[in-house]
Amino acid sequence: MTTAEQLRHVDKSLKARLGRVRSRLVYILQATLGAGLAFYVAHEIFGHAQPFFAPMSVVIILGLSGSDRLQRALELSLGGIVGVVVGTFLVDTLGTGAIHMTIIIGLSLLISSFMTSSQLVSNQITIGAILISTILPPAEMGGLSRALDAIIGAVIGIGMIALIPSSPLSAGRREISKVLGLASSVLSDVASGLRERDPQVIRDAREAVRGSQADINALLAAAKSGKETAQVNPLLWGSMRSIRSLERTLAPVDNAVRGVRVLARRALVLVEDRDHVSATQLELIEELADVCHTLSQMYSRSAKAKRLSEAEEIPELVARLRVVGARAQMSVVEEDHLLSAYAILAQTRSIVVDLLMVCGMSRESAVAALAPTSKHPAYPPELPRDLR
Repeated sequence: MTTAEQLRHVDKSLKARLGRVRSRLVYILQATLGAGLAFYVAHEIFGHAQPFFAPMSVVIILGLSGSDRLQRALELSLGGIVGVVVGTFLVDTLGTGAIHMTIIIGLSLLISSFMTSSQLVSNQITIGAILISTILPPAEMGGLSRALDAIIGAVIGIGMIALIPSSPLSAGRREISKVLGLASSVLSDVASGLRERDPQVIRDAREAVRGSQADINALLAAAKSGKETAQVNPLLWGSMRSIRSLERTLAPVDNAVRGVRVLARRALVLVEDRDHVSATQLELIEELADVCHTLSQMYSRSAKAKRLSEAEEIPELVARLRVVGARAQMSVVEEDHLLSAYAILAQTRSIVVDLLMVCGMSRESAVAALAPTSKHPAYPPELPRDLR
């Protein structure tokens, strides 16, 4: 089964479904406790008969994901509170009905656009006004009470993010493992397609990696969200060093996957032209696929297990990548001197550098692991003794 077929079927499996539930358990706990607490505070302590906006604000805020989560939660809270006030004022002034609703929505958008440049806040103000004019008209409950409910929900929602945080390290490692696993599968399929001269295999692999940007974005968002969560939770302050280390890994992971995309595209051009690459180039691609697979497995483990495995596996992976870098010389391209073959070699070398950086090396040291292609390399080569 090709990489593209695997991706189409994995989401339907029971294991994938259970994995989604497991990954959302913290959010489910936050939303359940937070919404219940918000309702209790608004209903029992403040005596509001229908505290609709309190639990709703909690669920909306906790449903946010990605980067700048806390900032957007504050913006959403502000939007909800202002929306309740604006909606109450407009309904009190204009009344309800189809024509009134049209006017209320238009005025809400105008007011929100004047007040803020944030589309998130603007939408929330308008949504609040719509809810006031339809579900909970002012006759049933005062506007001040609704605004207070929105404040209660916002405070409790943000508090839940801080008090019951999801593990930022686990989320980041999980996304890195997923992305590197995809890169491994694509490289393996590309090598197979090159060997068999089968463009369809490479075409499927290219389609699979082409859709990987969503995973990359999720990876970057998970890291930034985790960093924000750790900053507001004293229990996670001790993990900031590990979070910063994980954050430094993101750029080379992103670059490695981009390199795999380009390599797959050039491989498809080469095979469609009925050309081929040398056996050495195939070996180098397959070795990179295996290194990506090992890194993916390592990042899929728990933090403690990963630390133990890193001590053994990272030095071995670095040694293997250094050998690939030393072998990735101009001479591995066959005498036909095909442009696509040289392009594949160039991407192979780039991926070596990116994976060495994932393993913790600096860019300068990683580039020095490559066989030089210039008479004046910026970084003098540091090749293994047996390949100098």
